[in-house]
Amino acid sequence: MDKTILSKGVTIFNVDVSSLKLIGGFSNNVFEGVRNSKKVILKFYPSSKYNKDSIIAELDWISFLFKSGVKVTAPIYSSNNRLIEVIRINNGEEYCVVAFEKAKGTFINTSDKNTWNKDIFYKLGKTMGRIHFLSKQYQPSDRSIKRQEWDMGPLFSEYFGNGYEGVVVKWEKYINMLNQLPMDIEGYGMIHNDLHQGNFFLYNNEVILFDFGDCEYNWFVYDIAIVLYHAVQSISDEDSHRRLEFATIFMKAFLHGYSKENNLDSYWLAKLPFFLNYRQIYSYIYFERFLNEDQKINKKTKQKLNTMRARIESDTPFVNLSYKDFT
Repeated sequence: MDKTILSKGVTIFNVDVSSLKLIGGFSNNVFEGVRNSKKVILKFYPSSKYNKDSIIAELDWISFLFKSGVKVTAPIYSSNNRLIEVIRINNGEEYCVVAFEKAKGTFINTSDKNTWNKDIFYKLGKTMGRIHFLSKQYQPSDRSIKRQEWDMGPLFSEYFGNGYEGVVVKWEKYINMLNQLPMDIEGYGMIHNDLHQGNFFLYNNEVILFDFGDCEYNWFVYDIAIVLYHAVQSISDEDSHRRLEFATIFMKAFLHGYSKENNLDSYWLAKLPFFLNYRQIYSYIYFERFLNEDQKINKKTKQKLNTMRARIESDTPFVNLSYKDFT
């Protein structure tokens, strides 16, 4: 990223420029720095890839959750008392810059059964249940703020097909089925939309959430499916028996926690396997569209994509889970 942009960003958010270091992000746009002796996260969003209105909506949702007592990393105000700053560069492109408190705690080690167990699955369920309960009450702080609906992202506005027609047929089938689902307040609302092991820390035995960049209006059961989808990936995809066993244990503990905060009708829970398979198709198309060529030729990535594609085209379930397995 251009050093001028970085310099302006850290200055306007009062971050020590010498402390800045790249920590990731899908577009290599996420940095860690120090502000007033505390670690913070800076995100730089180029206007060519990100919509300012969507970022504003994300910040509004996070602020609502934070004020409602959910353990999330709070956005930080700039020296101009703004949550979002816009930096313009010579070629006309703009960068939106936002900052957050850095979450306390550490990532979960999915190989350590002392932490990756029923206890954390329960806590994740309780946290998501609270978010979905609050989603039913959420009203944006300004009428102009509107986060995107489930079918408004780039995967729905641009054609994906050449060489992948088998996947497209399945994709269109799932989209048609989704379009027929109810969108009432009890089953549909603002969700995190990307809760996995890389988007929360464990601190003092509590789950601390971050990275709400994909939040949108969608079905609550899809949010649950996403958590399970990524949790199951902690088990080798070659061991289908262990995956099913893990998924069953995970969901029973997760739903036990979830039900403490929110009630989701069995109609929706029975659709969890459907949404798991939809997530697999969504993820495959997302990777094919947004991974660069260097990433795609990586041996492990290429193998993973080939496996995903074969499963999708043959209608092989991501995990052979049924409603009766976890209820």
